[in-house]
Amino acid sequence: MPPHTSPRNVSGPLAVDKPPMSPLSPMSADENSSWARPNHYNTPNSKTSQYIDKITQENDRLRRELRAEKLAREDEAKRVSAAQTKAEDSRAEYEHWQVLASTNARAIERKDRKLEELKALLDIEVARRKSAELRAEEALKMLGDTRSETQRQLSQAYEMKGMADTNLETARDGFKRMTEGYERKIRQINDELNELRRKRLEDADKIKRQAIISDQLQHESSRAIRTEAKLTNLMEAYKTEHKKEVEQLVQEAEKLRRVLPEKEREAQELVDSLCQTRDKMRWVMTQQQRQTGT
Repeated sequence: MPPHTSPRNVSGPLAVDKPPMSPLSPMSADENSSWARPNHYNTPNSKTSQYIDKITQENDRLRRELRAEKLAREDEAKRVSAAQTKAEDSRAEYEHWQVLASTNARAIERKDRKLEELKALLDIEVARRKSAELRAEEALKMLGDTRSETQRQLSQAYEMKGMADTNLETARDGFKRMTEGYERKIRQINDELNELRRKRLEDADKIKRQAIISDQLQHESSRAIRTEAKLTNLMEAYKTEHKKEVEQLVQEAEKLRRVLPEKEREAQELVDSLCQTRDKMRWVMTQQQRQTGT
């Protein structure tokens, strides 16, 4: 800012050069007295006196202007110094803000990189969760298919078990009826044999009592012996056939008895496999829930 000074009057005479004085110090008493010395040539209405007064006034005015200009220059120097100080402070603050801006830019760059990394991790996590959801859906589908197949097999196993129980009861009833029928036949045959034995004894008694007519009864005795042998052979054949049928029924019953535990064991294994599948799916669902919580 240029210093503000009062315009000088260049029309008057110039001031006499004097040593520099302090702008704040007043004129000394000697100088004032030297200017105020009585002028012997000072006469009223003298041109010289008027000229001297004019020069004196001009010098006083110039001194005042000089002091004012020095004060203005000192103020201007102070303002310039203050402005320079403020400029240096502003420069230092600007450099500080530049450092902060650079630091913030690096921090923002790091945060951007971190954000990109987090976005990449998020994409990976989203892909992993989608994959986990797909696997869970496939597992649930497999569980549904396995459950349906297991239920079907279990139903078949229970149906086969029911059929086996029914067949076993039927076989038991049939075996019981056959055994009772055979026993009735055996009792009947035994009764017939006992009756034949009784008749043979009676015939033997008759033979003893009728030794005289032995020749006549020889034919009948031979026929009776043949009949007894035939009946004995028939009884042996019937026993053999009955034994075979009984053994066959026993084998069928034993086979049914062996098959029934095997079917029960298969059904139990099927139930155990279903339980294991259920436990595995529970574990899969638990892992999925844990992954969804994290």
